Amino acid sequence: MRISHQMLHQNSMNHVSQNMSRLNKAYNDASTGKQIHKPSDDPHGVSQAMQLKSAISANGQYERNTSEANLVLDETDQTINSMVNVMQRVRELSVQGNNGTLNDEDRNIIATEVEELTEQLRQFANTQVNGNYLFNGTDTKNAPYANKNSHETADFTDVKLKTFTIADGLTLEVGVKAGELFGQGEAGLFAKLTEAAQNLRTGEKVSLDKIDAGVDQMLQKSAEVGARKNRVEAVENRISGSTLELKQMLSKIEDIDIAEAITKLKSEESLYQASLAASAKIIQPTLMDFLR
Repeated sequence: MRISHQMLHQNSMNHVSQNMSRLNKAYNDASTGKQIHKPSDDPHGVSQAMQLKSAISANGQYERNTSEANLVLDETDQTINSMVNVMQRVRELSVQGNNGTLNDEDRNIIATEVEELTEQLRQFANTQVNGNYLFNGTDTKNAPYANKNSHETADFTDVKLKTFTIADGLTLEVGVKAGELFGQGEAGLFAKLTEAAQNLRTGEKVSLDKIDAGVDQMLQKSAEVGARKNRVEAVENRISGSTLELKQMLSKIEDIDIAEAITKLKSEESLYQASLAASAKIIQPTLMDFLR
């Protein structure tokens, strides 16, 4: 077969083009730190990477949900502990008020403090987190006890707790209903505290059992909140570990070895330079080259 200058020229340009393409890929790999730039580079790898990114994205949402759930649980626990402290002070005052040696003025002073503590308890019941009421379930924009006498008519029968999806297929109720903490109507804690203040003023005995029952109810709910918090934290730790593993797997598919990438880049650069030099020698001379 006859080899013409045109064939030599065409083959030379093809080789230069191929070497330039490999050099360009090596440059992109080294500059981006990634070995996949388009689906055709590694179709199977792209498919795996998409699945991993989807799982990482889902875990990111679960982590945000667990963080919000933890916030609600932390605030709930702290507020209930503050309520318990208020109730313990009420009990101390009740014991003091049950002392038969006190005069009417002393008993009135104690009753006034009990009333102030009752109002403080109502304010704790209306605690807000990020503008949302903590103890009114999903109805976060309305206070459970909007005014001083709200406990007389408050009804929490249909109140539902907020739920958070903290893992695939795992939804957890978070928070405590005001009705579960204080009860309702005449049997509720606020009614009992009002009765205690009245008894102090009239010289009657204050029922310590009723106050103790209120404290026990709060402690029980605090324990439930703590158990839920432990569960959320366990799930949060598992999600964090899973996310780390998924990112490591994704890195193995997409990322490159920098040292290897730079070595390959220098090698492809040398090949490209060599192909340019070889092509310059075999390109057909012009008429001016013959006339020199």
